[in-house]
Amino acid sequence: MNLEKPYIISVYALVRNEKGEFLLLRRSENSRTNPGKWDLPGGKVNLEETLKEAVVREVWEETGISIYPGEIAGEVNFELPKKKVIAVLYNGGYVISEVKLSSEHIEYAWISLERILEMETLPAYFRDFFKRFALENKKPYEPPV
Repeated sequence: MNLEKPYIISVYALVRNEKGEFLLLRRSENSRTNPGKWDLPGGKVNLEETLKEAVVREVWEETGISIYPGEIAGEVNFELPKKKVIAVLYNGGYVISEVKLSSEHIEYAWISLERILEMETLPAYFRDFFKRFALENKKPYEPPV
């Protein structure tokens, strides 16, 4: 019997507001993965979807925000109890929109990169991603004109 965990592909979006802060969502306490922790909007890719279609759908389902995903901002790999995850993070763009949370999450916040780097309630794989992101993007954020 093969005890190797299966891989799944997930997609997440870096969605920012006019101040350059990132949208984070706090998972409900009864979530199967990372209960009560902060997370980026995103989730699993369905078989019939492209990665970009999946990130648009996931962000819409979780926040009620429509995005036009840009370039891939990076990736993270992590393990859950029953699977390994390869997660692709897209630049989700700049939005001014009202967040409408799904039942998967209990709270949302727009958080600066500096504060994200200090958050203990963000899974380690996302904190590591944001540390790399901060090093690669040292110039201050400027919203599109």
